[in-house]
Amino acid sequence: MSIYRENLPDGGWADLRDQAEVPERLRRPIRAIQIKLAKDPAFGSVVAEASKKGAAAVKGMAESEAAQMVAQMGDESAGLLDELNDRAIMARVVGWSYDAPVSMAALLDLPGPAYDRLKQLCAEGALQGTDFGPSQDEDSPTVPSTASA
Repeated sequence: MSIYRENLPDGGWADLRDQAEVPERLRRPIRAIQIKLAKDPAFGSVVAEASKKGAAAVKGMAESEAAQMVAQMGDESAGLLDELNDRAIMARVVGWSYDAPVSMAALLDLPGPAYDRLKQLCAEGALQGTDFGPSQDEDSPTVPSTASA
């Protein structure tokens, strides 16, 4: 298992596993949230609008614009995004310098800048979304169904 240490803004550190090594037990709840979000039309429209503006525009977005986007997507989707971020962090963090063991409760007790940095570090992969395309695996039952021509 590949684990690397990241320093956090408050002087603490966190040990992170590589995204490719996140076990399925931790991936499935993240995928379930992604699927719920994908089915929400309000969330979809916010994502589509943000996609048109591009990543740079979204990163440099004013806080008032960000608040408007959250209001547009609704409370349920905003809550699901928070849960998605928390689960993405818990899937990657295997240890840290804080007194409490790594847990969801301890995560929510971290100082804001430490949490924000972990969220940024652990978003890799979690934001790619679920791949609903046919499997490229030769033994997959979906390969023959897409091979007709």
